[in-house]
Amino acid sequence: MKKNLLTMDIIISQEIKCMMEEQHYQPGDKLPSERQLAEQFGVQRLTIRSALNLLLQDHTIIARPRSGYYMAPGRILLSTHDFSMNYCSPQTKEPLTCKLLAFRKRKADLALCGKMLLPEDSTIYKITRLYLDEDKAVCINHSYLPEYVCPGLTRTVAASASPAELAASHQYAIAKANQKITLIYANEEEAQLLSLAPGSPLMKHKGLMYNSGGQLAVFFESFMLLDHFAFIREAVL
Repeated sequence: MKKNLLTMDIIISQEIKCMMEEQHYQPGDKLPSERQLAEQFGVQRLTIRSALNLLLQDHTIIARPRSGYYMAPGRILLSTHDFSMNYCSPQTKEPLTCKLLAFRKRKADLALCGKMLLPEDSTIYKITRLYLDEDKAVCINHSYLPEYVCPGLTRTVAASASPAELAASHQYAIAKANQKITLIYANEEEAQLLSLAPGSPLMKHKGLMYNSGGQLAVFFESFMLLDHFAFIREAVL
């Protein structure tokens, strides 16, 4: 049986985490230099560097070239039971800026009809939004609403509310959803919108939202920066 070894770099990474907690580090606070940390913990700088790399991998800290290591910004925590898409910044607690990139009414192609379990040639609205946290683009959301959910929907109205709110305003309040979260790699368009290199990893969150009667209200696909979002699963009582 293979054993997990508690190596020195793992031990030091946990010690650095404890130090940050005890000294009440806040997002953006700078850590001591590698030399200072090596002296503080009585180990070689190579061990410190390895420990810091572990903290980089789990997004506890970030590195800034020619500057040093800093406590990473907090992540936006999303409940799998919250369908609002009203994301708030973990730093300011204010809602993220939301830009409407595209609004279009069209016939759904066969692939989209298959995803949404709709009859062939169903009419849908496609709404694309870009979410920004302090001017940094962090999420692209594509929402698809069948025409029967919001008859006569306009671009102005679509820009004023989230997909769940639009559905609720037309007697399609969201009661449940089937969701899936996967790791994908950014294509050219996603990379450009999120200021990434093509092929960079992203978190894809997609799902089908239904009202209490089991009627489809919204199909959505969101592409999120890995270090800005985290999902929590809450028990339903």
